[in-house]
Amino acid sequence: MPYLLLILGLLIGTYALYRFFIRADINQIKSLILAAFVITICVALFVLSVTGRLPAAIAIVSALSPFLVAWFSQKRRARGANNQTGTDPQKPMDRAEALRVLGVDEQADDAAIKAAYKKLMKKVHPDQEGSQWMAEKLNEAKDLLLKK
Repeated sequence: MPYLLLILGLLIGTYALYRFFIRADINQIKSLILAAFVITICVALFVLSVTGRLPAAIAIVSALSPFLVAWFSQKRRARGANNQTGTDPQKPMDRAEALRVLGVDEQADDAAIKAAYKKLMKKVHPDQEGSQWMAEKLNEAKDLLLKK
């Protein structure tokens, strides 16, 4: 019986992760991986310290500290470089990219743009198991081409 419950829990957890990955954008996935890593390290340190193996826990922390310091300093430098240059990591969409996203040519009129938008949005809408990021891109492309 406990194995059956474990298998059922794993199946439900796997399905929940599948649903999350379908709807998530890259930043949400990065945050999930980072949170899982931090939680795993904290749980491992707690278990090691509770079971009387505190020196092993201290060794793990000191072994990981150079990697964590390097990672945080790299993030800080990258953030500082973006602030100094004034570059936006999410550059605005231009007309050529909007045409590519919607799959229309340069001579497309408003009706063709709306039809292409509607067709693609039916496929990628988050309510239809699509991506929130792609729906946002389609909205941005439509708004740019229709000058809203």
